[in-house]
Amino acid sequence: MGKNTIAERLRALAADDQNRSKAARVREVIDEIETALAAGVSRQKVLEALAADGLVMSMRTFETILKRIRRNKGGRKTRATAPPPRVKEKPTGAEPEEAEASVTGSHDPKDIDEIVRSTPDLDALAKLAKRSKKP
Repeated sequence: MGKNTIAERLRALAADDQNRSKAARVREVIDEIETALAAGVSRQKVLEALAADGLVMSMRTFETILKRIRRNKGGRKTRATAPPPRVKEKPTGAEPEEAEASVTGSHDPKDIDEIVRSTPDLDALAKLAKRSKKP
């Protein structure tokens, strides 16, 4: 069985609606669904139109698929943004590099991008490394 034969079979599976999940089939027409909903068409009417084309599902399934597609598309925020990173108070006599190393993490992509774009202070890191190696 050659690579071309496998590729042809996989393309045939992808093209056949009966082999694809309901979510994949809805994802294919999500822009049209969103346009209809934005125009005021009820979800029930959209669901009936999908069923007429062979895509039968319950309202609950449709709403779940719709919610997941929107979430993955980034159309709706499901959580508030992460709070800014907290910096521990600098103890008396502590050097600046110790205070910088005590920043607690944030998983906000904006904060991560800022860190990636920043230029590290190599001298401060070298001093910190020397101190942490002492037993």
